[in-house]
Amino acid sequence: MLPIILLSAGLLSAPIQEKPTQELDLVAGKKKAEPAKPHLIPAKKEGGLPCDSKDQQGVLLGATTRDAILAHREIFRDNTKHRDIKAEWAARWKAVDVPCSLVVAFGSWCSDSQLELPDLLALTKEPNPFVSIHYIGVYRDKKVDASAWPKGIAPQAIEKVPTLWLFELEPGGTQKLLGSIVETPPQGQRMAEAVLDLLSKAR
Repeated sequence: MLPIILLSAGLLSAPIQEKPTQELDLVAGKKKAEPAKPHLIPAKKEGGLPCDSKDQQGVLLGATTRDAILAHREIFRDNTKHRDIKAEWAARWKAVDVPCSLVVAFGSWCSDSQLELPDLLALTKEPNPFVSIHYIGVYRDKKVDASAWPKGIAPQAIEKVPTLWLFELEPGGTQKLLGSIVETPPQGQRMAEAVLDLLSKAR
């Protein structure tokens, strides 16, 4: 005898498919959780650097130096080591003889800073006594305390990094803003060349 197959409603029903959690959340009026924004993790030890939650590496904040940047992350050392500075550029750097200040805001977490800053670090390997270079490290919010800025120079708004400002020392000790480079050099130039062009404005 053949088996009897019952098809009547209630005796045999299709399997119930559950709605995806995302759909249930929308039905319930719940918003999908957004990924946590990158934030600073406080230094684990006294004198240490705060850490970026995104890449889990230390972050330089506030006024800092060329040597500190090179010691900070390997990418800065490697990129600086492999930057070829043309003899013409080195000669132009040495020839600057007008007192001026170059302020450089950068992010040690920032790919553009990691790419562009080494050009400046390589160019300025031999200091020029007429050019004072001030490095300021910032986090992703681009906020920095006014005390990080060099004395006598008005703090500037930082929207992108790296950003470089050139100030010329005028009679009486005031600092005049001559120009800036925001994030990347002009098309077709390297950062070292763009900095030298900026320095040429100091007379």
